[in-house]
Amino acid sequence: MLYKKTTYSLLLFFTVLITEINAQQVYLETGVESALFKEYVNNLGENSLDLNYAKSQSFFIESGLRVDLYNNRLKGEAGLSYNTYKINTGFYSGTVSIPLTYDLNYASVKAGILFSIINEPRFKLNVHAQLSHDWLVSGTSTYRSVVNDLYNDNTFDKTLIRLHKGLSAEYNISDTIATYIKYNIADSFREKNEDSNIEESYIYHSDAISFGLLFNILGSRRRSTKCYGSF
Repeated sequence: MLYKKTTYSLLLFFTVLITEINAQQVYLETGVESALFKEYVNNLGENSLDLNYAKSQSFFIESGLRVDLYNNRLKGEAGLSYNTYKINTGFYSGTVSIPLTYDLNYASVKAGILFSIINEPRFKLNVHAQLSHDWLVSGTSTYRSVVNDLYNDNTFDKTLIRLHKGLSAEYNISDTIATYIKYNIADSFREKNEDSNIEESYIYHSDAISFGLLFNILGSRRRSTKCYGSF
């Protein structure tokens, strides 16, 4: 509960900050990511999941705003994303691993900071740290051709609070547009489950590689407000 209250406060703070201060950039981003249930513990206190199955890559899309916080080197960021995950795993019955597949869709709000380690006019190397609150939109699990509706059956946590961190390389194409590639890892906080499996716990982990475009909107606003003539 403390994690959730803290996350709500931070997300609200950064969202209000970036909204109230004129946002300088809009970003659009898409990429692929994989996920797994890290450090899983069942109701017997055991890890019964098999993580040796091939990881699937799924697409996601994200968009948001950036604002300069200090000297064009430290920036605030807030955005929305839609993520799809396909997790191939299995659970052990004795020594036999039985395949189990999860198909999960999340809508997320994310906020955090970005710092430029290298801050050249044309090129930037950035590190970032963000918090997100993720809501399960839909989800199923498939076991021996039996499909379970995780959302309506209440057998899966419907919310996640996650810490994101990673690197990005950014290149300015012109004064109004830039492009970047990003590597991001995210881990959810381990909390008491809020579904029917109350003694089950895990960390939801994901790895993502993405490509994005940055549009400088503050400069275009200033240009659009210039007056010409004698009035």
